[in-house]
Amino acid sequence: MAERYPIRPITVDEFDAFHHVTEQAFHEGPPSERARTGMLSRTELDRTLAAFDGSTPVSNAAIYSFRMCVPGALAAVGGVTFIAVHPAYRRRGILTSMMRRQLDDMHDRGETVAALWASEAGIYGRFGYGQASQHAKFAIGRGEGGFVRDAPADPRLRLRIAGPDEVLAELAKVYDMLLPEQPGMFARNDAWWRRTLSDPEEDRHGASPLRALLAEDEAGPRGYALYTGHGRWDDDTFLSDSRLDIRELAATDPAANAALWADLLSRDLITEVTARLRPEDDPLLHLLADPRRARPAISDALWVRLVDVPGALSLRRYPCPVDVVIEVIDD
Repeated sequence: MAERYPIRPITVDEFDAFHHVTEQAFHEGPPSERARTGMLSRTELDRTLAAFDGSTPVSNAAIYSFRMCVPGALAAVGGVTFIAVHPAYRRRGILTSMMRRQLDDMHDRGETVAALWASEAGIYGRFGYGQASQHAKFAIGRGEGGFVRDAPADPRLRLRIAGPDEVLAELAKVYDMLLPEQPGMFARNDAWWRRTLSDPEEDRHGASPLRALLAEDEAGPRGYALYTGHGRWDDDTFLSDSRLDIRELAATDPAANAALWADLLSRDLITEVTARLRPEDDPLLHLLADPRRARPAISDALWVRLVDVPGALSLRRYPCPVDVVIEVIDD
């Protein structure tokens, strides 16, 4: 297989052909020029891999170099992405060769952990990946966001709405404070903050511009939420049927977390508040007087593979001494 479909990194001139494989595999069209520019700004060409039939890429793989929190430490992690095989080249062993080459490259670079979001849950188990976390989606209707009586509060907190780009330094400060405490979070550089705050009008589909809600006191920011609104009205009754979509919400303490949720769940003219990619054990479920009203829908999130077993397990921290025997079966 290696001789018939040689594997190597791509050059910048080959990026469009490389991405064409993804378009075919994921049933997509070519990216806009803005999206292409953003992808290129994040793509590490020396960490791409393509299998070639002649001069044409027929399978893709790539890595984003991340620092990700594992319990008690920040680990160098290979963020697996762009995995695709052209539909006309499936079932030939190409993906298996690509995944092995990619793992070898991560091992050579000293990355002890590989992580990804799976397009299909059934794909990656055969390459040694296992589900490491779950995420929840919430959908809370009007009047359903009442809190328990003893919800945390702090009178020093104040809330402020701003354009996300205007308060990027405050957002990053909160995020970086949380990073060492939340396994699975990865450090964001400027390129990844630009992706997080990306808000082109052509992608809004009728939503408002992205907005930031800050929770802060005299010492500085303690939490933030990024959200958009979908303004809708029933033409017959002239009743509002608007929706608030929370893209991200992060807080450094329970009072700031409660203040952000309380404000967003009580906005006027809103019929439903949705939030995606929330932790499975989100504190919101303990704040709501009726947690069923969050209607949590649970799905798999991060998938992880140990690239170097002793390296990975000795990097993380433990709350007490541990003496275990681990049997590894890994073809």
